[in-house]
Amino acid sequence: MEPIAYMQLTRELYASHGYAPYGWRQADSPPPFVRLAKPLSECRLGMLGTAGAYVMGQVAYYYKDDTSYRAIPKDTPSERIHFSHITENYLPDPRRDANCVFPIDALRALEAEGVIGSLADNLFSCMGGVYSQRRVEAELIPALTAAFQAERVDAVLLVPMCPVCHQTACMIARHLEGLGIPTICMGSAFDILKAGRPPRASFVDFPLGHSSGKPFDRAGQIGLVRRALAGLESACEPESFFIAPDQWDADEQWKADTRKKEGAGGEDQRKPRDTVPQYQTDEDRKLAEAALAV
Repeated sequence: MEPIAYMQLTRELYASHGYAPYGWRQADSPPPFVRLAKPLSECRLGMLGTAGAYVMGQVAYYYKDDTSYRAIPKDTPSERIHFSHITENYLPDPRRDANCVFPIDALRALEAEGVIGSLADNLFSCMGGVYSQRRVEAELIPALTAAFQAERVDAVLLVPMCPVCHQTACMIARHLEGLGIPTICMGSAFDILKAGRPPRASFVDFPLGHSSGKPFDRAGQIGLVRRALAGLESACEPESFFIAPDQWDADEQWKADTRKKEGAGGEDQRKPRDTVPQYQTDEDRKLAEAALAV
């Protein structure tokens, strides 16, 4: 079966609820492109996940175009990584295993193996479901650029989750590449990646919320990240796309289910857009409030 056309599904869903169509970004020029300056095994790698990851004790994200980011130390246990994202319908598995969309364990394994020279001391997270492309450009991109530059990274892996996250990740990747930092987006929404025209992309045909693998499938997660990073090194031209061979299930029933839920007549599953931090657990809220009170 063909990959799901998320942009069209969103148009159909919005129309069925009486909303104006969302103006998806269609990049009108080829992306900047730079090769790695040295072998991947000598590179310092940065990573951005857009699924709203935060460490227990940090302030969670809110859902009205939150353009802040969080630094997540690379030695953070994955069990302490929680999520807040406007499209919570994609979060059940990441909330069981953060590595579905924030592959910190796979990256540590590949660092130990010597596939990458080192991970940056801090990996980064944002709530990539920012509908205002203007705010992504004016607020989120400059902040993340400064953060990656402070980490002295040689390359960046971007892992989007929701449809709008994929758009956001493409915008960030193009900007970083224009500054001379090679990037690769590792995602599951093929049509949005193609429209956003990032310098490099690694596509896996999995349900959204699983851009870096199935829950608790460490070997599969490591394999997906390994192949994405190989594309970061091997790509010879802009808009290089790599297709992972992994399959979610034998009959791909999930695609029919997704088209039914996310197309015309489906439920609008986005949460209310306000500026109140949305914690995964009440314990997270208490920890963050205690930290702020110090």
